Amino acid sequence: MTWRAIGVLGVFWLASLAGTGYLAGWYFGQGEYPEGTIVSTLRSGVLDEDREILVHLPEGYESEPGRRYPVIYVLDGSSQDIHTASTAALMARIGVMPPLIVVGLPNVSGEGRQRDYTPPTMAMDVDIEDSPRGSADRFLAFLKTELIPDIERRYRTTSERMLAGHSRGGLFVAWSLTADPALFQARFAHSPALWRDDVAMAGILEHFLAATPALDSFFYMSLGSKETAEMTEGFSRVRAVLEARAPENLRWRADIVQDAVHRNNGEWATPLGFTAYYGEGAAPAALGDAARHGPTAATARD
Repeated sequence: MTWRAIGVLGVFWLASLAGTGYLAGWYFGQGEYPEGTIVSTLRSGVLDEDREILVHLPEGYESEPGRRYPVIYVLDGSSQDIHTASTAALMARIGVMPPLIVVGLPNVSGEGRQRDYTPPTMAMDVDIEDSPRGSADRFLAFLKTELIPDIERRYRTTSERMLAGHSRGGLFVAWSLTADPALFQARFAHSPALWRDDVAMAGILEHFLAATPALDSFFYMSLGSKETAEMTEGFSRVRAVLEARAPENLRWRADIVQDAVHRNNGEWATPLGFTAYYGEGAAPAALGDAARHGPTAATARD
């Protein structure tokens, strides 16, 4: 085992210990954030609402005024950005990856989350007849034309951007690759809700990959081994599309995280995703044994 691998395992262990308190937040704002979190509000003309923005600056940001940093935008802010920032800081400290600026995007409400993260061809709520379609296209426009320019104006950023999401946020991350592939250089979809609309995302992705042979990007997916059969089926179908259709320059990886459930998989998989992107073993691969450690807990259906 390399020292890099040992370091990543240490980060994984520390992140797991931190899985209570701050790191076990709900999907929309708690109003309580760790010390050092920069909280601001951005008025969105695209969404016609105010959006709370949480910024976690890396160690050394103030003491190294000439240095610029990559940015990772994390959906479900106050739930997923805090553990992402902690993991990124630990991994940067041991030299596994560069320090990052982490930007968390809290949701305005449960319905607002459905609206923002659901692709425009899919129903927001499959259990409601005549449910409206999602507005992920509007939310992506907000990211591209309002949020990202605001962050890049206020902070010392590089041109390297990443996007991370969990559950329905992971669905948005996967869809964003097909909608605007150049907007982010790397995407991390943890426990993505790919089952929605009879795994429509598999067909969308397959069509997109066939039509985009020059795609140059990075895409990471993770799933807990103890998630539902529904979640596992969607994940497996999209992984099969990647195995069959991924262009040569699309670096991708799909991990089954042993013993993880829906609630904690994003936290457990984050160091694995960062290592796949920045570290050793970054070649395309699809890992995990879902048959042996199959779904045993119905933890979420998002």
